[in-house]
Amino acid sequence: MAETVWLSSDGPHSDDYTSEVAAALSEVVRVLNHATLSHAGVTYPSTVYDVLGRIRVSAAGLDQLLAQLGEVLRRMLASGQLGGDHGDPAERLDKALSELAAARETARDLAVRIDRAFSTTASLHLTDRGSH
Repeated sequence: MAETVWLSSDGPHSDDYTSEVAAALSEVVRVLNHATLSHAGVTYPSTVYDVLGRIRVSAAGLDQLLAQLGEVLRRMLASGQLGGDHGDPAERLDKALSELAAARETARDLAVRIDRAFSTTASLHLTDRGSH
């Protein structure tokens, strides 16, 4: 990703901006995967603690995001705007909403587990014993 995406919860909101932010989120995860693969990217337990603290907020927000995406689709169907290339859009929407509900449950569980890992790592530190 070469372009800069300016993040603003106040907008201006548009389909393009929403898609750009989602792409940026994907890129952020990819970059963190590379950073944490390298020993140079994480040299202290406090860095693990810090990263967990920051991503727990993101994980907690996924439940709301997924719920809102489902509501958008519901509104589109209710207004008659939602069509489908493969069968009845209402049936497709029911399936999508079912999957989103399951994903929301998983997101809530993920957030709880990351929070527990975050709390557990709070007291970890390096010792003066040997270096590898």
